[in-house]
Amino acid sequence: MSAAPNKPPAQSNTPSKPDKAKRRSIGCNLWLFILAMLALSLLGLSFLQPTKLTIVQEFIIGIPRGGIRETIETTSVDSCIRVAGSNELLSVTRTRRVTTYNNGSVLELIFSDPPLPAQCN
Repeated sequence: MSAAPNKPPAQSNTPSKPDKAKRRSIGCNLWLFILAMLALSLLGLSFLQPTKLTIVQEFIIGIPRGGIRETIETTSVDSCIRVAGSNELLSVTRTRRVTTYNNGSVLELIFSDPPLPAQCN
């Protein structure tokens, strides 16, 4: 009687655990990359339009504070400046934005625009 040759054990077609961990880390890295790009784009917007970025920041800050109760924005001419050596006047406008949150906290932001030629009386 002859003995049957030993066969190697059958291998399953399911991926091993290191492959799953590798795929999971690639997905995590992808999300981190997307979040980093989003943060950089918002940072770029802050240099171009600080008032628009304020709206996003107010919303994000309002999440743990129960939401935004009220936002008041006022723009006014803060002062008039006489240019040295001429009779030209420049006005400085200032935007004041006050946000009240549902937990009672208040965020106040003030933006000053560059001086513009104006008729100040």
